[in-house]
Amino acid sequence: MKNNSLRLTVGFTLVELMVVVSIIGILSAAVYAGFGDSRKIARDNVRKTDLKDLQVALALYKAQNGSYPPKGCSAPTAWVGPGTESAPWATECDDYIPGLVPDYITVLPRDPNQEDVDTRGYFYQSNGKDYKVMSYLTVEMNNATGTNNDFVRCADMSSCSGGSNQLKTYAVYSAGAAQW
Repeated sequence: MKNNSLRLTVGFTLVELMVVVSIIGILSAAVYAGFGDSRKIARDNVRKTDLKDLQVALALYKAQNGSYPPKGCSAPTAWVGPGTESAPWATECDDYIPGLVPDYITVLPRDPNQEDVDTRGYFYQSNGKDYKVMSYLTVEMNNATGTNNDFVRCADMSSCSGGSNQLKTYAVYSAGAAQW
């Protein structure tokens, strides 16, 4: 005689599956949000590294040539860079610091995230005697605050022409270009 009272059911109910999927979704969202900030910090670190590399390349260039390189692409405005074009920035210039590649640096850097955004990205200015290179309005997490920051846009933030934009800007420069 068969006993029908001991039937085992194999599988999950719809409610159990929905609970598991919901838990996985919540955990995924939390992990993704954490990685989002990590990516922003990593891009800020890339910007700092790029600027330090350019600073070393410019110092080597000046040591060999007696002056800093001119702005690239015969830029009529003060600043030149590889990003999108917008006044007063002369941009869309891949060779924004001519003479550095390949002898002093392998490639001129571009912003890792925002070079295609109007008036954001790397910009260079030089008069031969002094220079400034900025990662302009691209800082995502680690703002350049206080004059003790190696990448602050101006040595004296109270008199800098950058205004509130200087917090979102990293820069390296020679002493004479501190207030540009």
